Amino acid sequence: MIMTGRGQNGAPRSRRQSLLKRNWRPFYVLVSIAVDSLAIVTAGVTAYAIRQMFVTVPLMTVSSAAVIVLAAGVTTVVSALLCGLYRSAYRVPFTEQYREAGQAYVYSAFLVVFGMYAALGSGFPPRFTAAFLFLIPVYFVAGRTAINGANLFLQKRGYGRHNSMILNLNGSAIHLPNRLSMFPELGYSVRAFACPADAHRSCTLHTCALQRDFAQLRLFHKDPKQDTLPCYSLDDLEKGIEEEQIERLFVPMVKPVTGGFSDVVRVCLDKKVKLKVISRESEELLRFSKVKDIAGISLYSPPKHLTNQLKARFKRVFDLCGSFILLVLFSPFFALATLAILIEDGRPVFFHQRRASMKGGKTFDFLKFRSMIKDAETSQKAMNGFNQTEGGLFLLKADPRVTRVGRWIRKFSIDELPQLFNVLKGEMSLVGPRPLSMIDLENVSPDNDFAGYYYLRDNTRPGITGLWQICGRRDVSFREMVLLDLYYIENQSIIFDLEILFATIPVVLFGKGAY
Repeated sequence: MIMTGRGQNGAPRSRRQSLLKRNWRPFYVLVSIAVDSLAIVTAGVTAYAIRQMFVTVPLMTVSSAAVIVLAAGVTTVVSALLCGLYRSAYRVPFTEQYREAGQAYVYSAFLVVFGMYAALGSGFPPRFTAAFLFLIPVYFVAGRTAINGANLFLQKRGYGRHNSMILNLNGSAIHLPNRLSMFPELGYSVRAFACPADAHRSCTLHTCALQRDFAQLRLFHKDPKQDTLPCYSLDDLEKGIEEEQIERLFVPMVKPVTGGFSDVVRVCLDKKVKLKVISRESEELLRFSKVKDIAGISLYSPPKHLTNQLKARFKRVFDLCGSFILLVLFSPFFALATLAILIEDGRPVFFHQRRASMKGGKTFDFLKFRSMIKDAETSQKAMNGFNQTEGGLFLLKADPRVTRVGRWIRKFSIDELPQLFNVLKGEMSLVGPRPLSMIDLENVSPDNDFAGYYYLRDNTRPGITGLWQICGRRDVSFREMVLLDLYYIENQSIIFDLEILFATIPVVLFGKGAY
């Protein structure tokens, strides 16, 4: 049975939304920052009042307290930005928000205490600072609980919620609405299915399952008394998007999507609907805490040329400034690595290799410190049969071509530092998809290129680090790497780049996933 989506008067629903609903995410992020800042200021005022009430000597001026509060506020908010608390503020579980806030609090408290002590010396107020730092989490939890409750309340009224449709090709997506209902913070409200003509019967949901889900949430469905969701044929996809006000279309699988899929993409682009894919590999991405939008990876979105141009320019300025600063900071490591390589194996110190983001893409000379024997590249083809991964990646955990110095500089990613020159030249970015060698790209087959989706990796400059590196580096498969890259491309921003750079530090220090 095909059900049509109509309003109460039988007319198609309007796609119009209020300005606030359309811009709910940035509004909610700004409110979150404001509430957290207010919590810090309130904690400072309370700590100062308590201190003045019980400790009168030595006298503490309002200006002294204000300096500490201001320093703590700026440090905490910046740390929270770097830890990812605000980028996906309304799209992470509450427990994850508190975990990230706790991480930012520890960093900022350490910086504030030692920074203020170094700056003020004997004038550092330990009692006020202790009370202030104790009260910050108390007021933060109170404020965050209030805005999270308000967010859920407003989500039920359409704020921060995306009407979604599921492409149910073979009946395997029938339980996906139940899955999405478990994560209300994602804001996906499943309104309908889109099915081939012979799959309409599989779109009927069990009444008991719906009742259970609505008892928990009541967000993803229109009417809890209705035991079916509307199911539109692929021929009526455009009509379904209009009637149900669809903003997101989920494709549960990648590999079977062949015939007719280009028509689906065309409709999504015409109707400004974001197309998302869920596969076995994206299920695996649930274990990567840095990926917040766990229900799907955006592959297409309506073009925003002006916004994209501004983002690209800001990103280029960010890359230039960041790479110059990092070159100055890491200059001792350049000297040590160069000396060690010369002592062990002589020249050349640097390794040059042609790389690109995809087959047929723009190539450039990729620069690294040499970590292998001098003729290593000529022997890779002969060693492809021993490859311990798949797709466009080559991995031997005990590669005999790696030198003794190479093992150390690889473990701590020192071999990657010369790529800062690639960034200065405009060939790479600090953060982005990892470029692959021409030999590795030849190994990309139709079985692991996501039906060509991996070509979207070329939509941005390749990067020194990225989600692939902070999520396990060589422990991540090629298909997972592609999904992570697509997620980054869809969500890239300066703040996201800062998060990834910040998260790269412990990965480098502990050598996670490096071989």
